[in-house]
Amino acid sequence: MNRLERDNQFITNRINSGQPFFIGRIAGIELKIAYSLLYRRAFDMVHEMKELENNAGIHVKDMDSLRAYADQLVLAYDHCTAIAEWETTGAVFAITGDGQRLIAERTPSIPKIVAQSLEPYYVSPSWMPALSGKKVLIIHPFAKTIHQQIPLLPKLFPGREWFHHSIITCIAPPLTLAGNHQNKDWQVHLDDFLVTIPEGFDVALVAAGGYGMLIADHIFTKMNRSVMYIGGALQLFFGIIGKRWFDNKEILALVNDDWIRPLSIDKPTNFSKVEKGCYW
Repeated sequence: MNRLERDNQFITNRINSGQPFFIGRIAGIELKIAYSLLYRRAFDMVHEMKELENNAGIHVKDMDSLRAYADQLVLAYDHCTAIAEWETTGAVFAITGDGQRLIAERTPSIPKIVAQSLEPYYVSPSWMPALSGKKVLIIHPFAKTIHQQIPLLPKLFPGREWFHHSIITCIAPPLTLAGNHQNKDWQVHLDDFLVTIPEGFDVALVAAGGYGMLIADHIFTKMNRSVMYIGGALQLFFGIIGKRWFDNKEILALVNDDWIRPLSIDKPTNFSKVEKGCYW
């Protein structure tokens, strides 16, 4: 059994345990700026703050607001049941390395799993069958597109148990990237959203830009529910392809006629400014 298989079994066991759990994932620019704040890398922060706002949707009103965000983000990792890390030899680690080291130093006793294990189409058997019959909350900006794809789930991943008999609810988190923040501080957007999260689900899967880990932390610590921070790849669970995966042969091999691009209603203004529109 290789590491990917072991980590999928770990996730399966957590789901089957019936006990609340929180699987976080190492973030990119969000943790990068937390690292810069900690080590006072002011020069790097000028560019990083722009990226944090444009790509992650975190608009800060001042330095106190930025520090509050970084503090809440880092604290969320302390609460995790397990943390998904990036392979140190991979391309993603070149971007996330500083943040990953920061969290690793803070959380030596929290189990680490490979980030790819959060994407169950990469291995069989995966943790996805463990969601069979469960009430699953999806938090993702493409809520309208996901709702359209739910009836097609058996066709999207033929031959696999994919949300088999699951009751799926999908809600959209704040979509404030690419300048769509309405000049409101990130904390306002987050607080307004948290009160809208419904009760009565078994497991939540989250992708919400710079809000993702904070939303997941709230679900675990305040609502006592299980949650996994999947991140950008969550759209693939519903057969929604974006530019980011056009050169990923393993993902393209999964695509069939029932896969689609995000609906226009799920495209924010200036979406192409976010990593060249990689999710769309």
